[in-house]
Amino acid sequence: MPTINEIKEEAVKFRRLIESCDKKNTSLVIDCFPVMSCKLTSMLLSYHFLTLWPELELKGVSAATGKNSQITHYWLEIDNIVVDITGDQYNIIDDKELNNK
Repeated sequence: MPTINEIKEEAVKFRRLIESCDKKNTSLVIDCFPVMSCKLTSMLLSYHFLTLWPELELKGVSAATGKNSQITHYWLEIDNIVVDITGDQYNIIDDKELNNK
């Protein structure tokens, strides 16, 4: 099992690669990344982790909140470690969009 520092290092590296890629020529990364990218990004990151550490046990976690559960999010967990490289999207999205009535 990798250490928390190894997990963090790989997650940060992976996020930087996504941020620096040519989004216009990369079909899996959208221009507004990290907004609306949590599930696909988590799935790609889980593939990356499993390539590095094939015996790793991880799980994807999905949650919803807000009126009619319209605000959703997805992240990874490894034991008691939360790995969320798109959680900052909620600092980018306007509060009015998150609290639409």
